[in-house]
Order: sequence, then structure tokens, then C-alpha cells
Amino acid sequence: MNDDFEQLDDYTILGIKPGATPAEIKQAYLKQIGIYHPDRFAGASPEQQAYAARRARRINQAYQNLRRRRSVSVPVTTTQRDYQAELYAQAQEHLSAGRRLQALATLRELQRINPWYRDCATLIATLESEQRSAVVTPRTVSRRTVLVAMASGVGLSLLGWLGWQQLQGATASQQYPPAMLPTTISEPTTPPSPTVAPSPTTPPSPTVAPSPTAVPSPAVTPSPTVAPSPTVITSGPVVYQANFGANSDWPTTSGNGWSVGADNGRYLIQANAGLGDIWAFRTSPIGSDFVVDVEVQVTGDWAGLMLRFNDPKHYLSFLINPVQGQYRCDERNGDQRIVLATGQVEVRDATRLGARLENQGITLFVDDQIVEMLTASSPPPDPRYGLIVRAERNPTTAVFRNLTIRALN
Repeated sequence: MNDDFEQLDDYTILGIKPGATPAEIKQAYLKQIGIYHPDRFAGASPEQQAYAARRARRINQAYQNLRRRRSVSVPVTTTQRDYQAELYAQAQEHLSAGRRLQALATLRELQRINPWYRDCATLIATLESEQRSAVVTPRTVSRRTVLVAMASGVGLSLLGWLGWQQLQGATASQQYPPAMLPTTISEPTTPPSPTVAPSPTTPPSPTVAPSPTAVPSPAVTPSPTVAPSPTVITSGPVVYQANFGANSDWPTTSGNGWSVGADNGRYLIQANAGLGDIWAFRTSPIGSDFVVDVEVQVTGDWAGLMLRFNDPKHYLSFLINPVQGQYRCDERNGDQRIVLATGQVEVRDATRLGARLENQGITLFVDDQIVEMLTASSPPPDPRYGLIVRAERNPTTAVFRNLTIRALN
């Protein structure tokens, strides 16, 4: 039996005219998928449910066809030379201002990308030699300095003795809690290397690594704000809920300018400006089809969910930027990024991001409102997912809470 919409072209199925703008195409798509989304027919007859599913697939196909025609998801070639030049310029600024440790850290990051860039190796060798000389060279101390130090020591000893005498008559019952020290990030002499994630059959042992190449994000034109999209159904049974406490199974580690770790019911990822993608990942306990959602608070550039993690150079990222008020979904494919979706969104102090993954279908939602429905074959479905920060031009910190994995309805 033929459906009444099989003969309709892509424009007609969405209810728009040829020549419509990308914003008009997206608005029409959200309207049609809101009408025929299978979740709206949960209580209908089997025939009506099947019809809605077929029509929703046709609407998705039409939307993807028109997006490709408008060149929305054309691969963007990274401009590696520009990024290297930017790092080199940052190092020169640090040197001019006398910040030699910061300059050394920036040059090491540049050397990790391109060991032969300009005089990077020479500058690193010079700065490291200065550090070693500062440690091993003895300082000449004058007799006057020694006398002043001795007099100061005597004075401090006298003050200490007077204070001890006063404490003898005081009550020592009052106890004070230890001070909370800020978390510091160590700077190793060599940059961190990505590690291989465990297979699903072995006990989960999460790993973390920075992106081997910080790839500049492509320039995209934000879509105008559209009418609220339909509410996504996330009522499947919870099969995993992250414990970001003292016994968390998520990693706690740090590297040159970045850190990740669980802390008192939340998960923090921090990255210095220009480091690109810093992430931590896990494996879903129920395979590659599931619903994942997490509450995220971002300061700086971009942060959100990592999906379909095939390897460190092949995955999807669903991110929000509070300053720009935008969301973005893109594919990391080697040294390229392919923008799959982008648009305006209201970013709250704590915004909830989620994704429904079913075969090649991907439904993205922000605060329980659908913002995109995609059909993507690359990268292929994978049970591994994660949390990610993308620090492009600003230091970025993301705080994640209440991560859950649910089975599909």
C-alpha cells in the first residue's frame, strides 16, 4: 500500500517553497517532526503508529537532503598553520612580559603539534637550560645578609617564646578544621598521551587524554531562535547513574594545562585556552542504543557530551556555549570537523543536555526540549560516550552533575 506522501518532494513534505532559507527549512522541519514524531502516537493504533514512523523517516530524509543542498555540513578543512602561528605568538608575548614558565608551556604544546615549527626547539632548549641553571647555581650571600638573617632569627625565636608562654595559660580545647586548599595542576616535562579505552567485556577503567591536535572550530552562522520543539520522552528505566563522589569510577588526573576529576558529587574538566578537546569517557552498560543526559555548567568556551566515541579522532560532540548562547553538534573525523547542527539556545546556570541514540538516529535535547533529530552513519554507533570541554580562545571549566543512562522506551 502506498502512503499519501510518497510522491511528495522534499520541499512539499516540509510544507515550504523552493528557495527557502536555512532558517525557514529548519523551522518547517521542527514543525512537521513535532506533528509526526512517534512518541506522540504512543497510545494510537498499530497502523497509526506505523504510519507516523514512516512519515517521520521521510521528514528526516527531506531535511537532510535540503541541508546537504544548502552545504550546511560541508567538511571544514582545518587551518593548522594558523593555530601554530597563534601558539607561537602567545609564547612570544609571554617572553616579552617575562613570563618564562608560561612561554615554555606554550612552546611545548606547539612542539607536540609540530616539532619543527620555526625556532620552537631552540627556544625550549634555552628556557629549559635557564630553569636548570636557576636550580643548580649557588647564590652568593654577603656577610651583611647573613648577619641580618641571624638577627631576624633571634627576633623570631624571642617572639615565639613569648607566644608559647601566653598559650600555656590558655585553654586548648578549641579545634579548627583544616583549610581547604585549591586544586593545582602540575605541569609535566612531556605532554600527556591518549590511552586506549577498555573493551565492554572487561571491568570499566575510564581513560582520559587531550585531543592530539587542537583543531580550530569552523565558523558557523547561528540559526535564529525558533518556536519551542516537542518535549522528548526520557522515561525509560535508569540503568546507570554516575557517582561523582570519593569512590567514583570516573578518572581523576591532570596534564599540561588540563585536569579532570570527580569532586563531591560533581565532575570537573578544566582546560587552558587553545588546548582544544579535553575529555573523559565510559562505556554504556547496555550497548550503543540508549539515552544519556547530564547537567552541565560552563565557564569559558564550549562543553557538553561526547557520543559514539570510536577512537580519539572519530567521535561526535554535542556542546553549548553560554557566552554565545549557542549549541553545536559536530563530527571529529581525523583532522576535520563536520558541523552537523547548530542553533541558538537559552543557556541557564545549570543546563541539562541529552541525546537519544538508536541505530543511526540521534535526537538531541536541551532542558527536555528537542533541538535536533539527525540520521548519521559516521562515525558508526558505539557504546562509548563521555564528557568533553573544548577550550578554543578562553580558559574553560565545566561542572557536570547527575549523569544518567536510560534504556530506550
